[in-house]
Amino acid sequence: MSVLDVLRDAAEEFLTTADRQDVAAVVRRAVARLTPRRGGSPVFVDLFPPTSTPPPAAVRRGALVVDRELADHPDLADALEVLSAQAMLALDRARLNTEITRHRDDHLNALVEQASDVILIIDEDDRIRYASPSARILLGTSALSGASLVDLVDSSERRQAGYLLSYARSTDAGAVDGGSRADWTLHAADGRTVRVEVSCRDLRTDESIQGVVVTLRDVTNQRRLEHELTRRLFRDTLTGLPNRLFFDERVSEALAADAGVTGVLLVDLDNFRAINEALGRETGDAVLQTVAARLRDTAEGFLTARVGGNEFAVLAANVAGLEIVDEVAVRLTDALAGPIFGDGDMLSCTASIGVATTMNAGTAEELLRHADLALDAAKAAGRGTWRRYDPSTSTAVSYRLELRSALRQALQDEALIVEYQPIVALDTGRMAGLEALVRWRHPTRGVLSPGEFIGIAEESGLITPIGDWVLATAIHDALEWQATGPGAYPYVSVNVSVQQFRSSGFVDTVHRLLSEARLPPARLVLEITESLLLRDDDKVWNDLKRLRQLGIRMAIDDFGTGYSALGYLRQVPLDIVKLDRIFISTMASSTRQRELVRGIVQLTRTLGLTVVAEGIETEHQRAISHSIGCGYGQGYLFARPMSHRDAIAWTAPATGSTD
Repeated sequence: MSVLDVLRDAAEEFLTTADRQDVAAVVRRAVARLTPRRGGSPVFVDLFPPTSTPPPAAVRRGALVVDRELADHPDLADALEVLSAQAMLALDRARLNTEITRHRDDHLNALVEQASDVILIIDEDDRIRYASPSARILLGTSALSGASLVDLVDSSERRQAGYLLSYARSTDAGAVDGGSRADWTLHAADGRTVRVEVSCRDLRTDESIQGVVVTLRDVTNQRRLEHELTRRLFRDTLTGLPNRLFFDERVSEALAADAGVTGVLLVDLDNFRAINEALGRETGDAVLQTVAARLRDTAEGFLTARVGGNEFAVLAANVAGLEIVDEVAVRLTDALAGPIFGDGDMLSCTASIGVATTMNAGTAEELLRHADLALDAAKAAGRGTWRRYDPSTSTAVSYRLELRSALRQALQDEALIVEYQPIVALDTGRMAGLEALVRWRHPTRGVLSPGEFIGIAEESGLITPIGDWVLATAIHDALEWQATGPGAYPYVSVNVSVQQFRSSGFVDTVHRLLSEARLPPARLVLEITESLLLRDDDKVWNDLKRLRQLGIRMAIDDFGTGYSALGYLRQVPLDIVKLDRIFISTMASSTRQRELVRGIVQLTRTLGLTVVAEGIETEHQRAISHSIGCGYGQGYLFARPMSHRDAIAWTAPATGSTD
């Protein structure tokens, strides 16, 4: 049962209330239906002034007195506001009906002349025999005698209006029947359109009236407010998309219809947190709006919603087959793979997508849970991909959770190892340095690569201690590498995560490790990612300057993979740019890509920076990289990652340097 359904049911019950006690009972029933679905316990709620002693923490909310816990509940604030407004209308209506009944013989005319509601008496032909003076305010005229009431109603509602009047005559005149009430749209004499709440009472047997009494209350503003509150309840204000509450209800409705295969696609933006932290909330909001527009356009015909901070969802309800859901997943993945442009920067915000269908789920809760598991599997598989739930998905998630638990123990048990991959001069093949790459020697799963556990380390907060350990190990190992020429020794290049670089005392830690090992600072290169540089953070920039003042060189790793802003290369204190392997792998087959990379390399060299091409696997890739100006390269063509002992042996014949 949705919030909107509860409010609608309450509105219908309010129409049947005859006194204050009835109104209070409706309010209590409505609140009781709202709170259990949010896990709440029974709460105090009453009308103001309360008929019973409220608890000390009770507060007033409009016409209601409620527990503070209920009043402060963020998901119930709008619902309580609507419920309060409905209760006030019901109380006013009950008072008016009581007065009509009490004084209809001698005081009817005086009462209706003072009422703000319009009171009409109509005959058997639905023509107005009497209209209270307030009709002039509501309808623009009080000269309505003989006019057809139904003709005043909007043409789209006239049939229902006629039915309502007929129904009122068919009920017990002494009963207040909720079925003889409704909302109508009326056209006033001055051209205005007003929304009125209509109630009918058959008093044809009353000698002083002898007709059907129709009461019209102007609820134009009230209905507008209710519509806005409903929109706020079910819409995300930033993107304009439906929210989780609306989405979950539509999923339940789709499964209840059971007219075909229903699929849920959960979309999680892979690197949104880094963008938001690096560029600020304003840019993050712009990215969310762009992503929302792409999803809406790509999944046209299906329900798209924002269900979390950087999480969206698409509902493919009752489609012809599973292949349609898969096709939507492919289209969404492709749509979000393209760059997002803003403020002169090119941002990448790929998405991981989890897909689940009713082929494996029988309830809405199960379907949504399966989509969550599939999303976890997609994240584990890498960025910019999608996975559909199958029974093995839960196994993959369990595997990820098991790795998270075992990683902390692995750090304590010294189960992590460091391997090294050479970086060579492309013209001579001489080694210039080696990049340190961490591995995990798992007791049952063998040697795990960084891609299998670095993401888990970042999520669990272990990335900083792991990074510090790798840095210390690499500095110590570099001492044993032989000279590559007279007075020239290979440098060691170490990756530093954003979390590690921003940790307290990082520069001091690096300085201390170099001093303890007595390794010259010039033999250490720290590789950072572009995301670290995109926010105007004085501490980061000052730390970069301090590191270079110590003699340590700085490199940007995986340049061009999501945060490319060439302007930063002129401002940031850097020494080396490492081109991502995606550039290298596509240059051989695309002339356009080759010229693009050539332009980047030329700009980089103009700024006095050294360029390293990553991921070189063939002689052809080496030749192209060298021809466009890359001075150094790294990849399987030269050597695979190797142990420290093998690195010592590998350095023996080398005679090159980047200097």
